[in-house]
Amino acid sequence: FPAHPRRIQTDFDKLTNQTRHLLKLTQDLLKDPVFSAEIDHHRFKSLPAISSRVGDLTSLEFKPTLSQLHADLKSFEHHFEWLNKITRKQQHSSVPKLTDMISHIKILINSLQRQMTRAEAPRIPIPSPSLPPTPAFHWEVVQSSQELLQQFRLFCDWASRVFLTLKS
Repeated sequence: FPAHPRRIQTDFDKLTNQTRHLLKLTQDLLKDPVFSAEIDHHRFKSLPAISSRVGDLTSLEFKPTLSQLHADLKSFEHHFEWLNKITRKQQHSSVPKLTDMISHIKILINSLQRQMTRAEAPRIPIPSPSLPPTPAFHWEVVQSSQELLQQFRLFCDWASRVFLTLKS
């Protein structure tokens, strides 16, 4: 840990707030009536999966946790960039919101990288995501968007809890 505990708290407050902001953006996108249908497909095989439970928060290790959160965020960034490219081609109404979300993901990644550098946390190699084929129909884009947003909502909720735990 750096010698300045006050700085660590401020940095983790910032990471928590950025993550909560992304969670709100995700929830706002999911409020769109087009996402009211249930999905049963799993188009994204390479999305990060949260295998931890709330009880696991007390046993987190600082450096490996930062590294894993960074790798997971980078993976989501790749998936959202793919989705953004697809929705642009189809001139989907969510393009401005996705672009905003991607920029906030990049900001969070940069903040997390600064914290990792201070803590001397290693970077985990991020494999290329296995993205689904380009959707041919509008409904496939909607289903892909919904799946990605739902998974990201869970990730942001978990990440904000992790940042609060690591701060203390």
